[in-house]
Amino acid sequence: MAKLKYANYILTEAPVLKYRKMKSGPNLKQILMLNGENVKGAFHVNCCWLPAGPNPGVYEAHVHPHDEVIGFFGTNPDDSSDLGAVAELWIDDEKYIINKSFLAFFPKGLVHCPLILPEVKRPIFHFDIQIVSGRPEFQWVKKQLPKAKKQLPKKSTK
Repeated sequence: MAKLKYANYILTEAPVLKYRKMKSGPNLKQILMLNGENVKGAFHVNCCWLPAGPNPGVYEAHVHPHDEVIGFFGTNPDDSSDLGAVAELWIDDEKYIINKSFLAFFPKGLVHCPLILPEVKRPIFHFDIQIVSGRPEFQWVKKQLPKAKKQLPKKSTK
């Protein structure tokens, strides 16, 4: 049988990772990844499982010279919006608390993370898409997060 013309565009096995595993990064179990290194012309797409359990690790603050989309989806079959965890996501100097499945877009040059999930109740499906051919570029940012500000009561305007 003749080889199909577009067979090289379909991946069914994870490539051997060429990337250095982060020492303090999250405990992710890679499912599949493609980019220009294993599919000519493809942009970067990485799909992983984040297993259930305490403190799976932290994505540290970083920035890219290209756009990125991340997704975190809970696996509760009765409620697809249930993340199964409470995520703390920092974008620049703003903290977001998220307990629902979510997508986030980071334009190139926008500092994002840390992303902290102190407790994962059930596995989470995670992916990232980076509009770059080949290996994505990261610049890690050592960033002091803002300290909690005391909330002063607002003056009445009555």
